[in-house]
Formats: sequence, structure tokens, C-alpha cells
Amino acid sequence: MVVIFHMRKYFFLKCFSTIFIVLSLILIYHILKYLHYVAQRTNCKTEEKIDAVYTWVNGSDPVFLRKLNEYMRSTNTSCDSSKQRFDDKYELKFSLRSLEKFAPWINHVYIVTNGQIPYWLNLDYDKVSIITHEEIFKDVANLPTFSSPAIESNLHRTTVGLSQKFIYFNDDVFLASSVYPEDFYTPGRGFLVYLAWPLSNCAPNCLWLYVNDGQCDRDCYTPECQMDGGDCTEETPEEQKLLFDTTDKFIDENKTRSIAFDETVEKVQTNLYRSFLGKLNNSNAFINQLTSNNTDDSGIKNISYIVNNHNDRLMRSNKLRRQSMRKWRFEGRRSSRDIDAYSASLQHSNRAFNSKYGYRIRKVPSHAPILVDRAIMAEMMGKFAEEFAVTEGNRARMANDMQFSFAYYHFVMSEWRNRTVEEIFDEFDTDSSDTWSDREIRTLLTQLYDLPLSYSIVDNFENALLNCPNADSDDIPVPLYERYADSKLPVISKRRIKECRYLRDLLLEKFQKVLVYKFEVLYNTEQFVSFAMLNSNISDVVGNLDEIRRLRRKFVCLNDNLDESKESENELVKAVLYDFYLSFFPKPSAFELPQELRNKFLYVDELNEWKYARSLARMCLCGVIASLILFATINALMRVCCLIVGKIRDGAEAVGLPTCKRPVGAG
Repeated sequence: MVVIFHMRKYFFLKCFSTIFIVLSLILIYHILKYLHYVAQRTNCKTEEKIDAVYTWVNGSDPVFLRKLNEYMRSTNTSCDSSKQRFDDKYELKFSLRSLEKFAPWINHVYIVTNGQIPYWLNLDYDKVSIITHEEIFKDVANLPTFSSPAIESNLHRTTVGLSQKFIYFNDDVFLASSVYPEDFYTPGRGFLVYLAWPLSNCAPNCLWLYVNDGQCDRDCYTPECQMDGGDCTEETPEEQKLLFDTTDKFIDENKTRSIAFDETVEKVQTNLYRSFLGKLNNSNAFINQLTSNNTDDSGIKNISYIVNNHNDRLMRSNKLRRQSMRKWRFEGRRSSRDIDAYSASLQHSNRAFNSKYGYRIRKVPSHAPILVDRAIMAEMMGKFAEEFAVTEGNRARMANDMQFSFAYYHFVMSEWRNRTVEEIFDEFDTDSSDTWSDREIRTLLTQLYDLPLSYSIVDNFENALLNCPNADSDDIPVPLYERYADSKLPVISKRRIKECRYLRDLLLEKFQKVLVYKFEVLYNTEQFVSFAMLNSNISDVVGNLDEIRRLRRKFVCLNDNLDESKESENELVKAVLYDFYLSFFPKPSAFELPQELRNKFLYVDELNEWKYARSLARMCLCGVIASLILFATINALMRVCCLIVGKIRDGAEAVGLPTCKRPVGAG
């Protein structure tokens, strides 16, 4: 029995040692892996990772078309559901090829879809992921959606590994030459903002330039132009309309008489200025003839009346001339085509920004990829929460959408904060001594006043410093070499400036407002961006594509504007476009399956169901295999134990030791 005990002890020790060695190897592997990860994070050459996000839809999918048609039949709201918004011409495939060729530094690619999967997409490639609308939408009750602005407003919610800064691509945008992170953002320059053309008119005869310009314009007095930006606030809208109508009627009735009157008054004024004293009586008589309705006997009052009347008429004439010039300028430009949802959403976004940041001329961003910071996007969504809530709730593109790239760029350029006096003081305290030296004060004066600085400006500013309340309680000694030899200034501490009302207000007026984000506007975007609107005219399309081949700019956008009624021409345009893509990117990318293969599942739901069933089958199979292995191992151990016990018994019988009787049939 002692031998049996020792045999069992040896067997269990061997098992435990084997398990300990295996666990130790696993632990060492994970420790080495963690150390490698830490070494990568602490490497000074490691740069911030930047992902790319695409939005894509297969507009020819029968399921998608059925849902779209159901929504269009159920809504009475006017929206943009044109076919070109959803048509797929392999833009995503070739855009990914351009990304792999000209921007290999992109860390990962996320493709946001309504659940569709491109049949050619290699889902096993570790640099690409499919994200559905259900995963990113704040309120899934707004799904299904057919609106790109609604989808774009939720892109930053892609939380599964998405980088802090990512580049958003429309699927109709591709790269035509090498692109680097510095083309979007640098720590020194900030965000590079690509702007194209100024925003179009808010009304047929009203430029945004005329809104809030200090003059009441009838053509701008509309809700689309925000009622002329407050220029016509003296009367109610009904009174203003009545005033406009009355003024127009009066001008039409008195146009000829007004011109004759103005010419006569000009002659009278000339005569008065030539010989006012010598011919005062004659002039007054003549003026009285012109103004027979005026009952004043004073010639001076008559002259004042005519001059004032003339000035009023002249200003009215100039106003009419300006309005007529506007009509002449823009009536020829007006298109018979209705404004689409994209243009209307730009106007709506601009009105929202006017309400928050004031009236100014804003430009439309170029059709190029845009670098998005998720934190900035979340802040913008908070500031325009109501507008973006409406945008997300719109199932199709509508006029009251917030246009994504326009809103993001102009939010970056418009956000500012108020600095404190302490912050302003520290900005000019270059040596961090908590006092201003004479040199630092000189730098401050160059920022406050126009150059060259006169002696009086410097002297007045020094006197203002001397007249500030004394703050000797600071007990700050004058740092060495801070004062010139002839300087009469005491210690200029932060507290002294803060308690001096005049200087505090002066600094706050000049330096309080500061931009929150760094940016640099690139106005000449034609050297970076090529944009072409594809129509059903094959000659125009070929010409535009050849122009793009010749220029080879960084970003290319091919916008679909095909006429749905011209099916044969459109098919030819698609063939020409496909050939154009192949001339740039003939080789498949790692994002694509081999040409002879295609995805078995074209919807994420079907793929997930198949993955779940496969995982369940794998678990069952692994369970069965594990059970068989366990049973086989137990059976083998039992046979080994029985064999060992049999041999021990046989040995004991051979030496004459007492043993238990062997069961009948035992081996």
C-alpha cells in the first residue's frame, strides 16, 4: 500500500508541474506583450493615430428602395429623395484604393451604413470595420434614416476604438496625390480650413451682405433673411409692409416731378452759393415760388426746408438706384430650378450661426475630406442641441438640416472665450517674474496703439500706471534689470493692474476675447480640390474627367447630378466613370476580396446571425470534443491505475505478502 501511495503522489506531482509550467508560459507571454505595448506608447516617434470614417449606402438595394418608398408615401413633408443621393457607382471601392495608395498612414477605416455590406469588401481585413446606424444614433427611434446630415451629426458617437481625431470622407471623394496629416491639422497652424465660394443669396434679390448693414432693404425683409437682420425693427412687419407699399406708390406717382424738382433745387443751390448775400431776396422769392405750400416768411427757413427736402429725396433716389441695381444684377442669374435641400440647409445653418455669433459673410466649405475632433463635435452639438435634434429627426434631407461641414468649420472659426486680467498680464510677462518690466510694457504698447509710438502715448501710459492704486502689500521687489536708467515706474505687479480700473478696462477691451481653437483658412482651394458635377451629357463628363487627369490635385469630388429620365446616357456615363477610376487605381486594395469572390451576406444582421450560429456550433463542437477527451483521459488513467495495482498485487503474491483476493475475471 505504501508503494501505491508513492505512485499516486508521483503522478499528481507530475500533473501539477505540467499545469504550472503551462500557466507560467502564458503569464510570461502576456507580460512581454504588455511591455511591448508600453514601449510603443512611450516611444517619442509615435504619432497620434488618425482613423477614417466613410458613409455609404447601396441605393439599388431592393430592401432599401422599399423602405424609402414606404417613408415617402407616409410623409407629406417636402424633402430631397432624388436618386443621385443614394446611387452607387463604385465610388467607395476606388476611394479606399486611393486611401491605401496616397494615405497609408490612416490607422483604421470605419464604414457607416444602414446595415448593408458591400459585396466586394474584405471583412477579414483588420483595418476595416462596418458600423451600423443603430450603433451610433443617439435616438434609435429616428431610424431608419435616409438623410446624410442626420448620419453625419452622429459620426463622433462611433465609440468602438475610433480615434480622437478622424477624417470624414464622403464616398464620392477620393485622393489623387499624396496626402499627409499636415494637410488637415498641425499643432502650430491648427485646423486647415478649405473654403470655396461665399454663401448664396438668402432671397432672390438680397445678398447676405445687405443683411444687418444698417439700412432697411425690402428684398431682405423676409424670414429667410432673418427680416433684414434687425435693420427694419422700428415698425411691426405689417407696418413695415404698408410703409414699403406706400413708398413705392408715392415714388411711382412723383418720379417725374421729383427729378424736375431735384434739378431745380440744384440750380437754386448753385445760385445761392455764388451770390448768397447779394441775391438773397431774389433767391428767396424764387424758392417761395417752388415751395408755394410752405407758409414760412423766413428765407432762411425756406432754404433749410429745400436743402433738407433735397437731401431726403437724394437719399431715397440712391436707395432706389441701389435696389434697382441689385435687381438688374441678380434677376439674370436666377435659375428656374428650385433650391435643393443642400442649398437650403446651408442657408438654415447660416441663420443659426447668425443668431449665435452675429451677422457676417460666411463661405461654403470645399468638397474635400474634413478632419473632425470628437470633443469639438460634441461641444458643437451641445451649443446647437435643438438644431441638431431636428436634423437627426429628419428621415430625409430637408431644408432645416444643419449642414455638417459648414457647421463644423464655422464653429471652429467662431468659438471664442473671455480671458481674465490675470491671463492677459501673464501673456506679456515673458520672464514670469509677476511684474512688468519696461521692455514688456513697450511690447504691450505696440499691441494697444498704432505704430509708430509717440512720446505722448508712452508718457500718458506711464502716468496712468503711476496713478493706479498702490499695491505695496504685494512685497514684490523690483527684479534686476527690469527698469531703464531713466525709468520712473514703480513695481507693476499683477495686483496693481487688477485694481486699476482704467487699465483693467483697457486690457479687457483689447485682449479679452480670444479664439478657442487654432485654424488657418485656405481660400485658394482650387489648387487643392477638384470638383466636378456629373450630368447626363457625355461630352461634359469626359471634359471634366480629362481636366481632373491633367491637374491631379490632392482631393477630388465627383458629384452626381444625372438626369434620371436619361437612362441610356447615364449608363454610358457610368462606364466612362468606371474607366476613369481604373486609370488612377487599377490594382485592387487590401480592403477588397479577390475578384472571383464576393460576400455571402450583404446585411450586418444576417452576418451577425450567422456568426452567432457559428459560435454556438463551435461551442457545442468544442464541448463534445472536450467531453470525449476528458472521458478518454479518465479511461486511460483508470486503465493505467488498474495496471499498476495489478502489478503491485502480483509482486506482493510472489513474495508471499498477504493481499486482497483478485476479483473473478480481473486482469
